[in-house]
Amino acid sequence: MAIFPPEDEERVRELLDALERSVELLVALGPEEAPLPGARDIDFGAETQRVVSGLAALSERVTYRVEEEPDGFDRYPAIAILPEGGDVGLRYYGLPWGYELGSLIGAVLEAGRRESSLRPESLERLAGLERDLTIDVFVTPT
Repeated sequence: MAIFPPEDEERVRELLDALERSVELLVALGPEEAPLPGARDIDFGAETQRVVSGLAALSERVTYRVEEEPDGFDRYPAIAILPEGGDVGLRYYGLPWGYELGSLIGAVLEAGRRESSLRPESLERLAGLERDLTIDVFVTPT
């Protein structure tokens, strides 16, 4: 089952064709959580693998692999976005369904760039930080 309608699939292929370097997607699986009461029985790990494999099928520059409980993950399922196979700490936690798939694609596109898309002022301020920090971004339709 395709993850995109045909018209969207072609657009995603075009976006991925612009990648300047390879991007590996590491699907991290872990202990399954019990579904919330009233929720459908969904295998989040299997669905995450299906979405990631469907995305990787659209570009020769995007590959993926699956690991059980690798180091460096707080929650599962998770996807590490690895530019040229290197771990830069970029994570997507959860199942990228619907509008959330756009966030994963955006992360792949950014990781596939050779130069950051941040403005020089932002890069300068980040370089001035005195310690590492973690930034969590949450996606919600509301």
